Amino acid sequence: MSHFTQVKTRLRDRNTLIAALKKLGHTVVEGADGQVVRGFMGDTQSAEFKILTETHYDIGFARDGQGNYFLVGDWELLPKVSGVNPDELLVEVKREYAREAILQTAERQGYQVEVEEKDGCLEMVVVQW
Repeated sequence: MSHFTQVKTRLRDRNTLIAALKKLGHTVVEGADGQVVRGFMGDTQSAEFKILTETHYDIGFARDGQGNYFLVGDWELLPKVSGVNPDELLVEVKREYAREAILQTAERQGYQVEVEEKDGCLEMVVVQW
């Protein structure tokens, strides 16, 4: 038996989150009425938007009462059929979200950002000429 589980985050900005997901190579599916997240044996949950996996399982993103997004998915079987680990996915998404937030904020304020990645670490230098 499988079931949907929610993974909490403190990510709040929809556009930044979607940009981060796309930069990570995920296909983001949006719609005015939200999205249906597919799970085991036809079970579904609702979400604002979702990313597709290479299986018939999806990973959805919905908001909690405080405005934070949470991930919703059939985490019991999804890792077994797709290789997606929810903990690793969340680390990747949070890292790319932070990167996108810094880049967008710096750009709006007229700064340039120099980005360098070394040994899995990200170094960002914000400069204004």
